[in-house]
Amino acid sequence: MFSTMLMDAYRDEQPCIRIAYRTYRHLLNSRCMQASTRVSTATVRHLLFADDCALNTVTEEDMQRSMVFFAAGCADFGLTISTAKSVVMPQPPPSAEYNAPRINVNGAHLKNVETFAFLGSTLTRNMRIDYEIAQRISKAS
Repeated sequence: MFSTMLMDAYRDEQPCIRIAYRTYRHLLNSRCMQASTRVSTATVRHLLFADDCALNTVTEEDMQRSMVFFAAGCADFGLTISTAKSVVMPQPPPSAEYNAPRINVNGAHLKNVETFAFLGSTLTRNMRIDYEIAQRISKAS
């Protein structure tokens, strides 16, 4: 059902969904995904199961655009997006000034967060390696 909804939502964009992925660390780190090192791509026409959804874009405008498509796909299939459970976690480059994005879904503003638990890992807006090491050490002790 979820794959059908995604295909319907993006039907005018591309006939399939392109997924970029890494098989080694840094899940959903947009800077690592832009680098070509160890990044693989797959073109998916049918997804069998989906429990959660994470949209990963480079700009605030791209995220808002993706949310519009996603919300339209949900509406077409009678699905509701829980704005209470949906959050935004921007990861700008360390040299960039942080500006909290204003992403809206069906007129509701999504909350910006500093950390997010996803697939057994805690993702953070701070992408510095020393911060990641400190987090792992604190979890281990």
